[in-house]
Amino acid sequence: MGNWQAIGYNDGVAGYSSERLASHTKACAKANVSPDYQAWERGRQQGLKQYCTPSNAYALGRRGQQLNSVCPSAMLPELRSSYTQGYNYYKLQAQLQEDQQQLQSYLTEYDKLREGEQLDFKTEKEARARLLSLQPKIRSLRRDINNTEAQLDSLNQQLKY
Repeated sequence: MGNWQAIGYNDGVAGYSSERLASHTKACAKANVSPDYQAWERGRQQGLKQYCTPSNAYALGRRGQQLNSVCPSAMLPELRSSYTQGYNYYKLQAQLQEDQQQLQSYLTEYDKLREGEQLDFKTEKEARARLLSLQPKIRSLRRDINNTEAQLDSLNQQLKY
C-alpha cells in the first residue's frame, strides 16, 4: 500500500501535475495496488502550496530549471517575475563561468607564447602575432567579467527572497 497523501504531497512539492498519478498507477499495478486518488490529490494540493511560491520560482530559475505549469493562474504573473529574476541570475552566472574559463585559456596561451613556445604555429612570426592579438582579448574579457560580477552583485542587492 502506501501513504497516498504523503506521496501526493511530495509530488506537489516537486511541481508535478495530476498526470503524475498515471505513472504511480502503472507502477502499482505490478504489485496489485491501486492508488487512492483523493488522498493523493489532497496531498498534492498541499505540496503545491510549497511549490507555487515566489521564492521557489526564483530558486528554480536560479538553478536553470523549469517552472511547471501547475500553479493557480492568479499567481502566475508574480511567479513568472520571480522565476525570470532567478533565471537571469543563472544566465549571468553561466556567462561569468564561461568567460572565466576563456580568460584562463587565453592567459595560459599568452604565458606559453611569452616564454618562447610556438605552440602549433609554424613560424615565430605567427606565434608573435597571436601573442599580440591575445592582449586586447584578455583586456576585453576582464572587462566583461567585471561587468557581469557587478550585475550579479546588483541582482543580489535587489533580491527580495
